[in-house]
Amino acid sequence: MRATSVAVTMLLCAAPAAAQEAFGGTLVVQQGGHEAGREKFTLQPGRERGVAGSTLTVESRYPAARVQASATLQRTEQGALALFKLRVDSPDGPVSILAAGSGARLIVRTEAKGTETGGDMPAGPDVVLLDDNVYALYTAVADAATAAGARLRAVFPRSGRRAAFTARRETSAGGTRVQLSGEISGTLTLDANGRLQRLDFPSSGIVITRQES
Repeated sequence: MRATSVAVTMLLCAAPAAAQEAFGGTLVVQQGGHEAGREKFTLQPGRERGVAGSTLTVESRYPAARVQASATLQRTEQGALALFKLRVDSPDGPVSILAAGSGARLIVRTEAKGTETGGDMPAGPDVVLLDDNVYALYTAVADAATAAGARLRAVFPRSGRRAAFTARRETSAGGTRVQLSGEISGTLTLDANGRLQRLDFPSSGIVITRQES
């Protein structure tokens, strides 16, 4: 299976609505009706040294693709990116990425195959960072969604891929969903507390469901 389109997502300016109290769980990733991998995650209030904000940590394993990933995302009280760390081990070799917000720019450092590169890219309230091996951070997309439809720009630091999409929040008696349309399409289903419960990506046949810890 091609590296599943796992998103490691960071919203730069939206407040983390679901991070008011700690919770965690396991995301079970299925493709074509078969389990492809699992991601264990925790989301808790606060950052290092007791600073306000939120911290999301993720450990994922995709045995068939021989991919393992670990990620840490820290956001401020206002939802701005404070720190992002990602390490992915795959048949292509290990890759480590460190990113931090600096005003209107996002500073990114990448280590891969014995080399280190650095650079920056535009930041802003409409920018999210994604990766192909961690779905749990779609929680930031859920935070960014609005009833009118939030227009977001996604950047994949490892590959350089970019995508534009819209996240529209729809609330009904049946619950809350976030519809994604554009260059990223799918449906995020939220629980009563606004936390990710299920993710559906029909074009790739990927369905992710959350199990409680």
